[in-house]
Amino acid sequence: MHRIAVRVAALGVAILALVASPAQAQDAQEEAKIKKWLEGYVAALNAKDLKALGSFYDEQATIYEGGSIDNGWASYRDHHLGPELKEFQNLQFALVDVTPHVPEKGAKVAWVTATYTLKAKMKDRDIDSAGLETMVLVKDKDGSWKIRHSHTSSRRRPAPQAPTQAKP
Repeated sequence: MHRIAVRVAALGVAILALVASPAQAQDAQEEAKIKKWLEGYVAALNAKDLKALGSFYDEQATIYEGGSIDNGWASYRDHHLGPELKEFQNLQFALVDVTPHVPEKGAKVAWVTATYTLKAKMKDRDIDSAGLETMVLVKDKDGSWKIRHSHTSSRRRPAPQAPTQAKP
């Protein structure tokens, strides 16, 4: 009976050790590379460089943005992003709170969560928005990351409050 109790306790400790520690550590080095890669993405977007932006997207990418779906980089470029970028003046786009997730060394799929800000002028309208973005990345044959899916949600930033006058 004592041997069974010892075996059960040992099995319990082993299971606890497996549950308490991840099977494989995330790849911090690859996550740092993705952050650097995203800096290039932001620079290309702010430069409104569609050719450079194309190098960041998988040809079959799906983009969920503004309540619509674009299937494929060419569709997104030609019918959504391209026309938008032409109209934007003084574009200022930034990704903040960027968190890449590479589940294990050698992973071919990763994801990024981030907050973004976007300021621009479009005709007579000032745009000042912020939102959330999730990107699913896949590794291409040459080992570079590509955006396979992107989903953003946005909200307008609240207008600045005018200072209130103190009553005498």
